[in-house]
Amino acid sequence: MSLFAYEAIDAQGKRKKGQIDFDSERAARKHLRELGLVVRKLEAVEQSRKTSDPSKASSKLKPDETVNFLQQLSTLIDSGMPLVDALSSIAEGMEKPRSRQVVGSVRQQVLEGSSLADALRMHSFDDVICNMVAAGEETGQLDAVATRLAELLERRQALSQELLSATLYPVIILMFGVVVMLFLLAVVIPQIVTVFERAGGDLPALTVFVIATSEFIRSNGLLLILLFSGSIFAYIMAMRKEAMRFKRDEVLLKIPVLSSLLLKTNTSRYTRTLGMLLDGGVPALAAMKIAQQSVSLLPMREAVTKARDMLREGASLADGLKTDGFVPLLALRMIAVGEQSGTLATMLIRVADNYDKEASRNIKRMLTIIEPMLVMGMAVGVGTLAMAILLPIVEMNQLVN
Repeated sequence: MSLFAYEAIDAQGKRKKGQIDFDSERAARKHLRELGLVVRKLEAVEQSRKTSDPSKASSKLKPDETVNFLQQLSTLIDSGMPLVDALSSIAEGMEKPRSRQVVGSVRQQVLEGSSLADALRMHSFDDVICNMVAAGEETGQLDAVATRLAELLERRQALSQELLSATLYPVIILMFGVVVMLFLLAVVIPQIVTVFERAGGDLPALTVFVIATSEFIRSNGLLLILLFSGSIFAYIMAMRKEAMRFKRDEVLLKIPVLSSLLLKTNTSRYTRTLGMLLDGGVPALAAMKIAQQSVSLLPMREAVTKARDMLREGASLADGLKTDGFVPLLALRMIAVGEQSGTLATMLIRVADNYDKEASRNIKRMLTIIEPMLVMGMAVGVGTLAMAILLPIVEMNQLVN
């Protein structure tokens, strides 16, 4: 059978889109006519093997779409629906044509004999998802695995959203303050300078400094913009090299408050991913190799890679993670207890829950400190410019009097 994407008009004149499975295009058109639809467009969905060109961005679902896909897959399989029918139902429910094509292509590969894990892997799904799905297919617990994966991705998105919210507000305040000060320096100050020059007399030192700064910005504005843009471009290009990202992460880990937050966040992601993989039946060494990809800090990723090598040589997971000191002591103790009691997967997930909460508290604490400081900094900057403008005006009034 082949998968066809169609566009049609129903009896009420509304346009409908979807995908259907039939042996031929003729049979598909006949079926649509029987449903009372006037077919405007009908074409076969290309197999993902033919569309695996990385230049085609339609071969991957977005994070929120992936969560919805896994949640629906878990629900439909748990209700007893066959996998192929579940994928067909999910594809029909997708809002975007690109998403329908991805899920439809996955379904087509499953129809042709591929496992669901292999089909997902061809569409660049995360390694954690593919390996856990493979374990779920082998153990017959695909619905439970899909539920765990949806929870994992939801937690990741929630933490990322919290981090974004934490940085967005201070950045907006900072940008607004910079724009206000640049406007005063580039537009307001030059107009007032003319008045001061006509009045004559000596200007206060603060006013002279602000005027000099204003003239510098106006004279070299284009150069400053180019330098700023060039710096951003150079940073982006440098971050493509792993060695530069490693040095950047080393610098970040030396910042007192930020380093603690980054370590707790990465510990949470690593332990949760590892715990879910172990709970899904993935072997320990393979699970550690997959879980290390969830660590964004390269020095810490190097440390967990060493821990995997030590585990292969017979050491315990807690001892392996202890060597470089990136994983907090409390997490190491909980992992050691889990290894001794045979509940390592459960303990790893508990560690992740614990550090998720701590990271959330740290983010809120940082916000309460940063926001007032930014507001005060903006007030001082704008106030300084205002004083530079007002001081000569006061002196001029005294001269007039």
